[in-house]
Amino acid sequence: MQRAGKAIADALTARYAKQPVLVLCGSGNNGGDGFIAAAALSKKKWPVTVACAVDPHDLQGDASRAAGGWSGEVIPFDEVELPEEGLIIDAVFGTGLARPVTGAIGDLLMSLRESECPVIAVDVPSGLYADTGECQPCTPQAELTVTFFRKKPAHILYPGKMACGEVIVADIGIEEDVLDDLGPFIHENDPSLEWGALCEDKPAYAHKYDHGHVVILGGKAMTGAASLVSVAALRMGAGLSTIVTSAEVANVYRALCPSVIVETYPDMARFKEHIKDPRRNVVVLGPGAGFEHPAALKKAVFDSVQSEDDKTCVLDADALTVFADDPKILHKVLGENCVLTPHEGEFARIFPDITGSKIERAYEAARRTGAVIVLKGPDTVIAAPHDRLVINATGSGWLATAGSGDVLAGMIAGLAARNIMSPFDAACAAVWMHGKAAEKLGAGMISADLPEVLPVIWRIMPRAPQDGEPEELPATE
Repeated sequence: MQRAGKAIADALTARYAKQPVLVLCGSGNNGGDGFIAAAALSKKKWPVTVACAVDPHDLQGDASRAAGGWSGEVIPFDEVELPEEGLIIDAVFGTGLARPVTGAIGDLLMSLRESECPVIAVDVPSGLYADTGECQPCTPQAELTVTFFRKKPAHILYPGKMACGEVIVADIGIEEDVLDDLGPFIHENDPSLEWGALCEDKPAYAHKYDHGHVVILGGKAMTGAASLVSVAALRMGAGLSTIVTSAEVANVYRALCPSVIVETYPDMARFKEHIKDPRRNVVVLGPGAGFEHPAALKKAVFDSVQSEDDKTCVLDADALTVFADDPKILHKVLGENCVLTPHEGEFARIFPDITGSKIERAYEAARRTGAVIVLKGPDTVIAAPHDRLVINATGSGWLATAGSGDVLAGMIAGLAARNIMSPFDAACAAVWMHGKAAEKLGAGMISADLPEVLPVIWRIMPRAPQDGEPEELPATE
């Protein structure tokens, strides 16, 4: 607690000029952090005012000892007048909050929402549920949040991410081994995870078939969807990318990208004939597939996920929604070779009985099906059935455009085709790079821009040494 309080004071003095500070302290350890921060700022000659939700004499344990280090006046919450200038430290409720905030405290926090003074939150803004990212009506908007040891889910999940503002993670001396008994452990998506070391360059001696072959089911009407998938798969390194579609629209696909192979079927139900070759190791079903022949689409899904050579299958959009009338039949055939990429609406259609936070829902769906679940959104959650959970924070609002999900499906497929990482790691890497591509493009981007900028994203990725290649070149004289 001493280190946490000092970290808060250090964050303020590093970012703001000396000015009046109002510290709002709760009755628990979060309030204790606030008392210590107040004392540390006062020692630096900052003008500090402290208010507490309870009489300081009623505080218990560490919070009581922390309050004992503050020698100034303590104002009760019902007498607080929010300042028009200066900084406000929100140390009322922290990560342990599990109830609605009401009464005088709720009223004060509601008033804090209207203040023009910058709010600095301790751990999380008060009223924010740390495990889910959900905000209460009274949750203030922080300009800065100082948390400790590790980010919490609410720092990445919306709407909590917005409420937190800038997040600083302070080291307060907690040892890494405290995580050993926790599970499932949630990670923020980043190349520092296992997948980052697996993003290999293509060796000069390799053949295109060494990098896999992605097969995409192409629909008749929304031809752009499968085209985006196919190009994104190639940009991620797949050796070949083939769209299988009706002869009626084959020339439309052929005109869109000369790098993509186009094959025709006489009937969608016979899609299976196009994935018999074991070198065709990844199948993407759903983007733009349409519902003209739902039974045939279902058969294509069953044939793909139950193929004898255990192809990786990426199921998105229509390949999920087509099972809305009987989702359990889909659940039964899925497994570890499957990656599902639903947005919230599609998730609700195929997992109508799963409730809870975004993390809980993604994890339960993965556990139930044995598949990798990519629950899309501004805070995409990637879940595997064996206690692997990742939250992605890259991206921009410009990803909310038609076709961006199709690009993501193709990116996952392209990485999976190369057999350099598991479907889960391929999903994590693709989601992170997808977001980075959007950040790089900025305002005005459309989905067709995303594959074109992937070469730039590849150049910023860590590169694993190839077989026989030294990790570091020897020095030369």
